[in-house]
Amino acid sequence: MCSRHVGVRCAHRLLDQMPDRDPVSWNMAISALFRAGNCRAAQQLFDRMPWPNDVTWSAMIAGYSQNGRARESLLMFRNMRREAACTLTSCNVVAGVLSACTQSGELRFGAQVHGFAVKVSRYTEADAFVGGALVDMYGRCGCIGLARLAFDCMAERTVVAWSSLIANYVRKGDVLVAIDVLREMIQGGTEPNNVTLTTLISACSHIPFLSHGKELHAAVVRRSSRKPDVFVSTALIGMYSRWGSLSCAQNVFHMVGSHLGFWPTAIWNALIAGYVANDSLDGALKTFQYMCRSSNAGSQLSSVTMAIVLPICSGLVLLLHGEELHCYAIKHGMEKEIVVGNGLLHFYSKCGNIAFARKQFDMMAEKNTISWTTLIDGYGMQGDGRSAIKVFESMVRDANVKPDNITFVALVSACSHSGLVEEGLRYFEVMTREYGIIPTQENYGCLVDLLARSGNIDEAKKFIKKLPAEPTGNIWGALLGACRIHQNLDVAELAMQHLRQLERWGSGFQALLSNLYAEMDRRDGSVKMQQEMVEIGMPKRKGYSWLESKKDSAAVC
Repeated sequence: MCSRHVGVRCAHRLLDQMPDRDPVSWNMAISALFRAGNCRAAQQLFDRMPWPNDVTWSAMIAGYSQNGRARESLLMFRNMRREAACTLTSCNVVAGVLSACTQSGELRFGAQVHGFAVKVSRYTEADAFVGGALVDMYGRCGCIGLARLAFDCMAERTVVAWSSLIANYVRKGDVLVAIDVLREMIQGGTEPNNVTLTTLISACSHIPFLSHGKELHAAVVRRSSRKPDVFVSTALIGMYSRWGSLSCAQNVFHMVGSHLGFWPTAIWNALIAGYVANDSLDGALKTFQYMCRSSNAGSQLSSVTMAIVLPICSGLVLLLHGEELHCYAIKHGMEKEIVVGNGLLHFYSKCGNIAFARKQFDMMAEKNTISWTTLIDGYGMQGDGRSAIKVFESMVRDANVKPDNITFVALVSACSHSGLVEEGLRYFEVMTREYGIIPTQENYGCLVDLLARSGNIDEAKKFIKKLPAEPTGNIWGALLGACRIHQNLDVAELAMQHLRQLERWGSGFQALLSNLYAEMDRRDGSVKMQQEMVEIGMPKRKGYSWLESKKDSAAVC
């Protein structure tokens, strides 16, 4: 208790009052101080200890490691080895040092500790903690083969060791190998825990094999005697949503509700995010509204919920809904969180209310690169390139915030939509010259749009030819869009040839070229483009207008 509230003075006073201060008392006090996060007090107490033993050194090494101070932990181990009377006899010392090597990425030092431990003991084989620490160290340091070898040498393979090996295969990108290890684990009689299942299910979202994910889902269902785990269920909803199987995601959602009698906020967030990921903004909004009406969830909106729902309101231009969320955030003190502040800033910018966006930005106590970039983009969407430039200059000079490539995408795009060609070219050069940012395809696309939109279509073509990488559809699409503005049919047809090779199926550029043909009285070309759209099965988009009332929003054709 003293270690948590008073610290070193209280611990010293208690030790001084003890008639017989044996090593056990010292070690207990040091460990308690580390558990309280008071590393400095623990070190001072250690310095006063007359004869530290192996348990003391172990407590110091493990204490620093558990508090995220890996370098001090390794330094303590080196000091321990210099003590002539001290030998490496504790498995806790080995496990603590290996954990510190994992945190600091000291693979070479960790391998030396491994070799020394093999020389003086059988901890690496017989002790489950040491074996698990070895597996984790080698895996996190990128030596997955050595991690597997250390795992195979273990006499007793705990669920922690299995989970560590699986997580390291996932981290390396070998998801299929990780699934094979899980099968091996189950066949060997070890039941996977929720951490293992969550790791693998989340990883299966990134592979194109639905069967593996369903196999993992079956492993979860077989544990039907237990209540559904929120993390596992959230991972399942995310996995099915990423595959576009919203019906399966809904089944998981309802299964959790039927077992628990309610839906935790994380489950709601996962399902809403799933709808958003599948471009079903209406479904996401209805789910959110149902969440608010639920008796147990109406007061459980989190900052994550706000970050998911606010882009929905901006995507559907639901100004009233977004303002209600803003009021909710203020009422519950969430507007101070940067993720919510950025969401509100993005919402007002996308809805065209740049004055409210600026007010929200000025009220934010904490701003990051995303905040500044969002405001720059907001001014750009309003065609106010000068204001976007002012924000950027204030960002790098006054606030000393480092921009990234997305910042320059927004800035050059703002210049493009405002006719500030020279400024846009200058900032494109500044991006690499002053900030060392390597341009991405998005940056190249913005520069092509800047040149072509201003009428410099030939220069845009020359720039595309000089690109270090193969131009993407984003770049050719920017050129095609500018050709429609300036009615340059020859270059538009050239851009369309490349777009057919890159984004043939449902890209929407056929409609753009069809409109250009129609505007230039080339009915034959327009009909040809429309026939091509029918052949590839691209649906004809209808125009919609959104009417928002106080009760609801409706789409009108």
